[in-house]
Amino acid sequence: MKWCRLGLALALLPTLAAAADKPETIAAGVTADFAAGKLVAVASCVADLYPPSADVARLKAERVARSRAEDKLRKALTVVVRDHKAKLVRFGGAERVAKLDVSAAVVDRIDYGATGGVVLWLSLPLVAKADRGKEGATQESAVPDAGTGSGEEQ
Repeated sequence: MKWCRLGLALALLPTLAAAADKPETIAAGVTADFAAGKLVAVASCVADLYPPSADVARLKAERVARSRAEDKLRKALTVVVRDHKAKLVRFGGAERVAKLDVSAAVVDRIDYGATGGVVLWLSLPLVAKADRGKEGATQESAVPDAGTGSGEEQ
């Protein structure tokens, strides 16, 4: 009988490990991926009704979507600090995570609509940028931050 229980526990172990690594929903539109060490917010914005072109509408929609995603991250950050203190130990503790600057979040992905609307995924690392450099984990976003520059290298 003991061997049956042990076999069942060993069979369930990979399932439990996989479930522990999955991102958790923190709030509407925000997930926490503690394995990757980041919070991800999803926000969208429809295009202006009367823009000169879809490109012009897209610029405003990107700014509004980013602002909405940052607001979601600010609210979710307080929830994470309050409810997930044990998981935040590996990121320097809840106090350090609470001091993170949401404006340092990077755009993970943007989906563009044909009319100029956008859906934007904004990612906030749970470790400050200076701390990431110390740890050697200088992971950059796959998509550059939208709307912050001319797109040309200087």
